[in-house]
Amino acid sequence: MSEIKLTWWNLQNFFDTTDDPIANDFAYTADEGWTPEVFAAKRDNLAAALMATHAGEGPDLLAVCEIEHDALLQQLLDAMGRPGMKVVTDPSGTRDLRGIDVAMAYDSRKLKVVGKASHLIHLRYRTRDLFEVTFEVKATGEQFTLIASHWPSRRLGRYRSEPLRIAVAEHIAYLVESHLKFEPEQYLALREAGDITPVQQRWDNKVMVVGDFNDEPCDRSVVDHLKAGHDLDRVIGETNDIDRFQNEVSRYRAEDVFLYNACWRFLGEDGVGSFYIAGTRGGDQFANRYQMLDQLVASRGLLLDQGLTLDRASVAVFDDALVATGSGRPRAFNKRKRTGTSDHLPLTAVLRY
Repeated sequence: MSEIKLTWWNLQNFFDTTDDPIANDFAYTADEGWTPEVFAAKRDNLAAALMATHAGEGPDLLAVCEIEHDALLQQLLDAMGRPGMKVVTDPSGTRDLRGIDVAMAYDSRKLKVVGKASHLIHLRYRTRDLFEVTFEVKATGEQFTLIASHWPSRRLGRYRSEPLRIAVAEHIAYLVESHLKFEPEQYLALREAGDITPVQQRWDNKVMVVGDFNDEPCDRSVVDHLKAGHDLDRVIGETNDIDRFQNEVSRYRAEDVFLYNACWRFLGEDGVGSFYIAGTRGGDQFANRYQMLDQLVASRGLLLDQGLTLDRASVAVFDDALVATGSGRPRAFNKRKRTGTSDHLPLTAVLRY
């Protein structure tokens, strides 16, 4: 059996040393101590940590956030020594106020890109884009879609900012549904032809959402709006199968698309999380300082053990000494000492085929 090794990581302000006249990146210039040497140390530390994932083999599929632009991801790949990895270019860039983006790279020997789109969420200020890429597994011809995201932060307070994350969750849910359901006219045509097979096949399309959600798996934005939870049977059980056409197309369109959150199980583990925080500027204090803000969510098609499948047991928080302290807290980059990497820990997972 072959595999695709996936890594997701919030790189924490991976900026170059040039002041962007549009974005608020003033802290990342030579005048502020962000020299080429400091940048190179950050880059090399990130690269070493990424190559340490997956038992030292590094990822075949890499999705990141808090990166300034695609050229920096290429620099990171070069520092990793992975010439087979290619950046999924996104000409639209980012409209985030801080100038941070979401980006992806893939092993071109295993995968090829067959579609991509960048989606903006129009809040008061346009937030980080949702980067949606459809890949084809070269060995089998199977396709799957990966949606990488970076949801609005909690820095002004968890509940004050929650509506912003709910808006993003709703938009991602809409994108996921577009892969799993037909438009009404198509559904009607298939119903008239009595051909349920395409409807069932589309329902089992393979979609994964990864990101820094800035909420935990049990929060409303994830459970009630993205419809992602820990109840596996609700996602792949018989009650969620499509076995007949609906009399009313609206009932088909209104079917809930339930997703499986592979990071829910970490909530029950002491001292485990992808992020560590005691409180926010808005005054929130967290009893659980180890928070699972980075998550991996899968559609039913990746859970059915048919073709490309998410190995649920492989999903892990990478806490090697390169990225974490002895107590499991992320080891953020220190520009004076030039040590550490990010204030988030990476997530790793394996897709098997």
